[in-house]
Amino acid sequence: MNERNAAEKKRRRFLNASSSFSYMLIMLILFTVGDMIRDIRTDASAYELRFEDDETFQAAGSVYRLYVNDKYYDDVDYNRFCLLDETGNTDYKYCVLVQDASNLTYILIICSMFFFVIKIANNSMGSTPFTRENIKLVKVISILQLLLGVLPGVVRMIMTMLRFSYYHGSFDVNSMFLLAISFVIAMIAFIFEKGLALQEDVDSIA
Repeated sequence: MNERNAAEKKRRRFLNASSSFSYMLIMLILFTVGDMIRDIRTDASAYELRFEDDETFQAAGSVYRLYVNDKYYDDVDYNRFCLLDETGNTDYKYCVLVQDASNLTYILIICSMFFFVIKIANNSMGSTPFTRENIKLVKVISILQLLLGVLPGVVRMIMTMLRFSYYHGSFDVNSMFLLAISFVIAMIAFIFEKGLALQEDVDSIA
């Protein structure tokens, strides 16, 4: 009886923790969407790019900083904000929206991955985690990890090409790292699937 009560308390603690974490993920998505809506509603003339000295320990020298209504917004990559359209004009607001869309894509994929991890942990409460349902979820996570390394950049490229006459792209080591992680997760799912099939064969013989 005591063991059953302890298991029930442990399950409830996990459910409370997972619910709190899920709430935090939802709030993160809402904040990201809210930032994008704010930038959409901001007048295009309010955006200004300045080349300023930076004497902080992070970057010694000069950096490009974006200001909105004379308020500091963020340090930006000049190559992504100096793009010109067919008339020779740039659009700082649209560049910010491209960045917002890429960030939102990244956040949505990350949160989806965490939701599936919580689902796997919930399925494993009081039983073995090596089930066909969990293996399918691990495969889904590997696909999401693959999209994490590709999709934000694709969103940025498509939005940029729709507005400007060219797109500035560069080799991204982080994307390669994310793709490598996706491959590792897929291999883990494959090994688990083979192990589960072998265990089912052994059980059927016994």
